[in-house]
Amino acid sequence: MAESKEKTVEAAVEIVDDNVVDLKRPLANGSQVLKLDFDKINGYTLIACEKKAKKEDPTISVPAVSQIYQAYVAAAASGVKYDDILGLNGSDFTAVCIKTQGFLAGSVR
Repeated sequence: MAESKEKTVEAAVEIVDDNVVDLKRPLANGSQVLKLDFDKINGYTLIACEKKAKKEDPTISVPAVSQIYQAYVAAAASGVKYDDILGLNGSDFTAVCIKTQGFLAGSVR
């Protein structure tokens, strides 16, 4: 019988943190990345963010889908100012909101 030899291919595995956004334009402080640390978010933080968002837009009925609320939560998770989140360019802001919405929906761990 012919013996088959399997080749083992080793691939470099890069662990990527799903809660990091590589920014296309740096923040005012020069940082090119925005790390969203959702582990530091608790109920008090979420309620405070919801109150701020509803003060800004009282018509918000489902906070988790409001970009205003998502921006407040992202600011709290990243340790930057709310205005810094709003000042991101469109694609960076959208990426941050999508990750934050995933957290709020329970899909980010």
